[in-house]
Order: sequence, then C-alpha cells, then structure tokens
Amino acid sequence: MPPNFDPFTLEGVIFEGSYTKDSVLATKNFKSRPDDIFISTYPRSGTAWTQNILIGTVYGTDNLTDGQNFDLHYLSPYLELVLNDVTGCALADNSLKNPRLLKHHLPVHISPIDIFSKELKNVLVFRNPKDVSLSYFKLYKTGPNLRRHQSPTLQIFLDRFLEGRVNYGSWWSWNKQWIKYGRANPDTNLMIHYEDLKEDFAKEIRRLESFLNLSPMTSETIDRLQALTSVESMRERLDTEKNYKGMGVVNKGEANRWKTEFPPEYVEKFDALTRETFGDDEIVAKFI
Repeated sequence: MPPNFDPFTLEGVIFEGSYTKDSVLATKNFKSRPDDIFISTYPRSGTAWTQNILIGTVYGTDNLTDGQNFDLHYLSPYLELVLNDVTGCALADNSLKNPRLLKHHLPVHISPIDIFSKELKNVLVFRNPKDVSLSYFKLYKTGPNLRRHQSPTLQIFLDRFLEGRVNYGSWWSWNKQWIKYGRANPDTNLMIHYEDLKEDFAKEIRRLESFLNLSPMTSETIDRLQALTSVESMRERLDTEKNYKGMGVVNKGEANRWKTEFPPEYVEKFDALTRETFGDDEIVAKFI
C-alpha cells in the first residue's frame, strides 16, 4: 500500500510533501555513524547546490561528471523523504559511502538527535527569505506532492510564507533556532550564506575544506567544481529519472532576484519580520 501523503503537522511543523509522520520521526531518531556529515537547510536555500558541492569536495569531482548515472539519492540521501516507497533513512542505512552526506530540512527540535548528542559535523546554509519564498512558490507548482497545495497568486503564497503556513513551517523560526545552535557549537557547525557562495565561491570552499579537515584542492580543481555545480550542469544531472525529473528542483540559482520580482509592499513586511526576529544581528543583515 503506497504511503499516505496527506498534509500533517508534527511537533508544530507543517508537512505538505512526500513525507509521513513515520519518516520524519525515523529521521529524528536516525542512527548515525561517527564520520557522518549532515546538511541542514531550510528548503530552497541552495540545498541541491550544497549537496553537489560536498559530493565534489568529499568524494571527488569525477562523481559529478557522469550525468546519466548520477544518483543524488544514493550519494546524499534526503532523510525524511519517501521516494518510491523507500525512505531516505533506509537509503542512508544501506549506503556504503564513507563519510555519508546526509540532507534534511528539519528545524532544530525535530532534527536528528545524533547531530546534537554526538556532536557530528553539520553544514548549515542560510539564504535571503525573499529569494527563498520566490523559489518556493515555483516549487509548489512543480513538486509532485506540493502541487495540490499551491497558491493561485504570489501574493497569497507570500502571506502564507510570512505566517509559516508552508511546508517545514516558518523560515524565521527555523533559521533562528539553527543560528543559535550553530553559533554555540562552531567546531561542529559551519554556517554558510548562499549569497557568499555566489559572491566568492573559492573562499567558501576553503572554509568548507578547513571545517571538514580535508586536503586543500588546487585552484584548478575548485574552478572545475564551480563549473560542475553550475545551474546548467546540475540541471542536466538532476532532471533525470534517477533524480528529480520534471520537479523543478534546480531553479534559477540567482542571488537577490527579489529586487526585480518581489512585490514592493512585501519587501517591508519581510524585512520587518526579520528585524523583529533577529534585531540587528549581523548574520542576517544581508537579508534586509
């Protein structure tokens, strides 16, 4: 019997995609290995980009060159997702990769407990909520189990986003929790801004190498990694039957697209909530 993908709320968080309560709870209680590397992001924050970067950095860039055989679900399982009746947790349990690169979108209070109790390496990526919401609005039109929850207009969706009535809940709550944890535990958490990756790719890769205690890549290899993780390259790999064909997972990959596409009245609404949530915290200054 196929899973029931009706929307549900678990521990105060809305889920409207290919998840079940069991798959989320299995992720919370996921049994880790000592060298696991977690990727913790709010949706549409550059997650697939980060996964591809880590695959190329940890496993080698050759893993990004075989487009037709590339399998993101194997190389970097999405833990709480249910795909073809198989959970990401099950894929991870059966993975022979070492270390494993494990993705999830869960807020702190229902994230894999081992991240905290075993102090495992965790890569956090943050992105401007205005750009996140634009990308999310589009995903709601293309995601197989999100389409039925899409909003008829961008403005209606932005109201939902401001109120946290979207898949995975409030961007503001999610990021506030993870920023607090990441700051308190800098040895095991690397916090990256999506915008910084766009602005100075090589600099952020050097930070990632240092965080993971990896041997530095040559400048030429970093250039190759950047080319292989471009929007065009990733779209070619991910828009395949093995991955996310037709789902629009790779969007435009632009920073500050909101400046030309965001309704002006919502700029102040988003910025006001960001100020209310974070005050003058410098980590979110670039989101205003």
